[in-house]
Amino acid sequence: MKKWFPTETYPIFGIVGIAVGGAGYYLYRLSQGPEVVWDRKGDWRPWDKITHDTNQKLITVNPEFWEKRRQFVKDQQTNQRAVDQI
Repeated sequence: MKKWFPTETYPIFGIVGIAVGGAGYYLYRLSQGPEVVWDRKGDWRPWDKITHDTNQKLITVNPEFWEKRRQFVKDQQTNQRAVDQI
């Protein structure tokens, strides 16, 4: 082994190995985020299915707002259908 890798190069290989491992771990963590979509066969933009009156938060601070918003969107859709029938 000393013929191919001199003793002085062991720290360099160690540091480069740790850097490559850390970079790989960092990329893995980035790839698991909520913005990344790995499903190539399904819908690749699932955020387009969210309507304006859908609450995506885990904790609802103001539930009255979302109820009013839901009712407003429902009224808008009803009015649009009435206009379309004319």
